[in-house]
Amino acid sequence: MKRWARIAVGIVISIGAMYLAVPPREEWPAVRAAFARVQYWYVLPLALLSAYSIVVRAQRWRLLLSPVGTLRFLPLFSATCIGFFCNMILPLRVGVVVRPVLLARRTATPVSSVIASVFLERLLDMVTILIFLGVVVMLVPVSDAVRRSGLVFVIFAFTAVTVVVALQRRHWLAIGLVQWGLARLPSKVRMRADAALHDFIEGLQGIGGGGMFLRIAASSLFLWIVIASVFGIGFMACGLDVPPVTGSLALVTVVAGAVSAPSAPGFIGTFQAGCVVALSFFGVGRAEAIPYSFIVWTAQWLMQIVLGGVFLMRENVTFHDIQSVDQGSTHG
Repeated sequence: MKRWARIAVGIVISIGAMYLAVPPREEWPAVRAAFARVQYWYVLPLALLSAYSIVVRAQRWRLLLSPVGTLRFLPLFSATCIGFFCNMILPLRVGVVVRPVLLARRTATPVSSVIASVFLERLLDMVTILIFLGVVVMLVPVSDAVRRSGLVFVIFAFTAVTVVVALQRRHWLAIGLVQWGLARLPSKVRMRADAALHDFIEGLQGIGGGGMFLRIAASSLFLWIVIASVFGIGFMACGLDVPPVTGSLALVTVVAGAVSAPSAPGFIGTFQAGCVVALSFFGVGRAEAIPYSFIVWTAQWLMQIVLGGVFLMRENVTFHDIQSVDQGSTHG
């Protein structure tokens, strides 16, 4: 799909998600009343906790890159902040590409190793979210269909962990199964995928020791607990009567799934729709859910814009540099 078409699809999905999330016109007075009840001073702790989640993310990235060498924290944090900044204002989530390339250039780290670490990072995020999903479907009153789907996803998460551990140990069966799947791809794609597989396996060697594996797993769990806490503080900011623990887990799980869909820059629309759906589990209507979604979204958006802007100036990175990285990844 061409670049402009992918951008158009993301915008259409964002508009559709926002349309479904916003209450009908007759409920707008209730929306205004809900906004009036918001305690806006909570935006500060929301923003600070969002910034701390980026710190934790950079620390985890440092652990994942430990096989390459001991990297300083500041370049990792800087690249992470700039990556999030790009995702907030540019289409197609170019920050996902900018972040590893920028770190590789600033630290002379092999690009393949950095990209392998980012792939593993995304896998850890997915597994952690699926584990949270399992907790949610067991503790939150949802339909049987949702509960069954959740259990399927949890089984998938544990299967993914098993495969990753087997690949890390270079088990012949796991490697054979993956290569069997790659053999079904077109030759040009298969060559690149096979090279990516080997880079990924090399990147996994950093979690070989039991102690390192536990540190990385604990870091991932802690990261998503911090992110869930952002949603929990949002309950207090908006005066919502939602259980703090199960509510936070439900919000972070559903919203993470919603923003994984293509969308406009900043996940606008999909973020709000995810909040509306998750809060409906606890009897919160759209009139109260929409103000909540915008307060939490705005606090995170502003902090990521501020931090990204600071490090863009510090690193002397221009939008032309970002565009060249994005175009290089597209044509590479």
